[in-house]
Amino acid sequence: LFVGRLDYTQKRVYRILETWKQIEKTFPEWRLTLLGDGPEKENLERLQLDMNLHNVSFEGVQDPISYYKRAALLVLTSDFEGFPLVLAECMSYGVIPIVYGSFPSIYDIINDGVDGIIVPKVNGCFSSNLMAEKINSLLSDYNMRNQMSKAAVNKSMNYSMDSIYRQWLEVLNKLENK
Repeated sequence: LFVGRLDYTQKRVYRILETWKQIEKTFPEWRLTLLGDGPEKENLERLQLDMNLHNVSFEGVQDPISYYKRAALLVLTSDFEGFPLVLAECMSYGVIPIVYGSFPSIYDIINDGVDGIIVPKVNGCFSSNLMAEKINSLLSDYNMRNQMSKAAVNKSMNYSMDSIYRQWLEVLNKLENK
């Protein structure tokens, strides 16, 4: 699953299609679903056709909750991000994030190999081969997916309203006691 803006400058969604090209034939029972819209939508649909990818659907702008409920993985290949809310959202539904390690906050959000996968840069660049390898390993191992899915849900609790409220309350109490 991908949820986000279909643009080139930041999201680099074409990388997901390049990665999927390496996965689709090995796992024909899996499907890549892309939610969102943006200036690159037509180019990405053309790229899908040019790459002869079959198990890909562009769903447009949708409420992602029903997609989270049936997805196993969420892929993010952005060159830069702040704090992508889509990660906390998907993790709360047990969807395992697989994210390109191109921005600092990702290392605070995901414990690599525990509640998600961070795909490091290779020679300073994105590697669809390495991303495909990481996805292949999860698709091949139900037990690992199940364990990481549970860990993702647990990690998402750090971003719940109750958790954030308690953290703010703690900060405000410390300020008041100074």
